Amino acid sequence: MLNRRLHRTIVGGITGIVLFSVIGAWLLVSLTSLFFAFVCICIIIALAIMLVRKMEKTDRQLESFFSAINNNDFNAHFTEKNDDKFLNKLFQEMNRIIAQFENNHTELEERRFYYESIIRVLTHEIRNSITPIASLSADLIKYSDEYGKEGMIDGLQTINQQVQQLNTFLNAYHRLTHLPDPVKSKVKICTLFDKLNRLLNSEPGSENVRYISSENVEIPLDPNLITLALINLIRNALQATVNNPQPEIKVEAEKGAACSFIQVTDNGDGIPQDRLDDIFTPFYSTKKEGSGIGLPLSRRIMQLHGGELTVNSEPGEKTVFSMTFPAHLQTSFS
Repeated sequence: MLNRRLHRTIVGGITGIVLFSVIGAWLLVSLTSLFFAFVCICIIIALAIMLVRKMEKTDRQLESFFSAINNNDFNAHFTEKNDDKFLNKLFQEMNRIIAQFENNHTELEERRFYYESIIRVLTHEIRNSITPIASLSADLIKYSDEYGKEGMIDGLQTINQQVQQLNTFLNAYHRLTHLPDPVKSKVKICTLFDKLNRLLNSEPGSENVRYISSENVEIPLDPNLITLALINLIRNALQATVNNPQPEIKVEAEKGAACSFIQVTDNGDGIPQDRLDDIFTPFYSTKKEGSGIGLPLSRRIMQLHGGELTVNSEPGEKTVFSMTFPAHLQTSFS
């Protein structure tokens, strides 16, 4: 689509230049008026400068746009021109591209940080597992006569235990990083909650869990992945309230104009503010028997759905995990 206004300006400017050139040339040749010939020359120069500036203005803004993309300058914004449909649409699209580029850049940075944290933990855990294996196996080889048969068996059992722990750790890592893409369908949340209630019915303290959702709440999601995420969150809540004489766990769903969400609220011990960011770090756990993958796994599931998992905690009062599903990702299912 051509910028009609700029097109008219260029055509008008060129026409004016040609016209005043002819008039000026005639005035000079006929020696009718040197003064008016000079005026024509000035007008021609003015028209030429105006045309150059008009054409350069859009070029400069396009140059600024590509410079912003190259330099990751997400503060760049191009004011829309309501009196020019072409430029208005052009600047709208440029602003949209910058916003999309910023979102993609942020997502890439989050993924980079996520995988860097996993690699750091992997390196630490593998080193901690391999070091005693290497040390003990070297001793068994060097002092095999002194260890004797029982000592060798005991040493090999210790090595085997370390290998089993390492294998368990690597299986957890594989599970965390190889989640399938969600296969979404429109799911009635009350039906999903009924399924969760049956699955967790044998868990200690499950009688304290209340599921709240109206019949008309439907969210496009992968029921298997979201069930897995919710089981992790509810089990965390059950463990958090184990020392509370009056435990209360509430799982509720609501659908709003901007987003739909599922919340898991408990009145357990809570999470200190300085640990809120750590709980989503893969393999981080404050529990002796904890694997540290439940919450990172749940957050990853929400990221695959295009949503997010957040937490808000008041130690000694309540902890709320919120699974948010943005409305714009649900339009294709409406």
